Amino acid sequence: MVVRFEDLRVRDSQDLDRDFFNRRYRLIVESLNELAGQITTITTASDNLVMLGLTRVNEVLGPALAQVSAAAESGFLVATSASPLTVSVGLETTIVIDDTAARALFAPTPYVIMSRNAEGAAEGTIDDWALLEVHAYSRENGGLAFKVAAISGDIGAAQHDDWVISASAGLAKTILEAATNVTATLALAQQAAQDAAAAAATAEAVLASGPVASVNGQTGVVALGIGNIPNLTTALAGKADSNHGHGIGQISNLQTTLTSLQTQINAINDGGSY
Repeated sequence: MVVRFEDLRVRDSQDLDRDFFNRRYRLIVESLNELAGQITTITTASDNLVMLGLTRVNEVLGPALAQVSAAAESGFLVATSASPLTVSVGLETTIVIDDTAARALFAPTPYVIMSRNAEGAAEGTIDDWALLEVHAYSRENGGLAFKVAAISGDIGAAQHDDWVISASAGLAKTILEAATNVTATLALAQQAAQDAAAAAATAEAVLASGPVASVNGQTGVVALGIGNIPNLTTALAGKADSNHGHGIGQISNLQTTLTSLQTQINAINDGGSY
């Protein structure tokens, strides 16, 4: 019911008796009652709408929140797999993520870390991990396709089935760079060791086949003096001086030879026979 102004208008010379006021009050009360009924209807509809919304939230978001809660218990962006596998650098294969709440929420980054379950793994496996380059992931069946980019420790020593996969791109990149640097350093060290071994073998061969292995019992850089050669000082002492003077009589047969020569010369000068 709609109350109009004309229904409540007071006219000139109108009697203000009981009926005058009662009729107008009735109209006002009836309008208020109608409004109260409409408000009740609106309130009921509003309550029903809120209830429906909450029901839909529980139906749609409830399971998702339960999955998030369950996944949070094992860590953010972490999944597990029981696929038997022996890892090695360069291996390209696929494992299956376990059918848990984490499967639907797991969103692997381009590189992930695969380690072993600490509860089921042997002691000391904290340093055992593999860096995986992710190729594809299917939430429907949990298939994770990847290539092993690097490994650490003894993770590839045997087959395992207690894998933990962590989607941590920053850490994976750091580990990849560290693994690359370590590999390069190891290669240089191995090359240096090989070069040193080759040089040592060459030196040993030269020493073994060369004409001289030592000088007067000395090896290495050798400097010799007169005293380092046995009997050299004694031998030199028995030699004649470099500057000296001798008489004719001190030279063996010199006088006899000169006398014979003089006799022959005299014979020639005296006109001896020819």
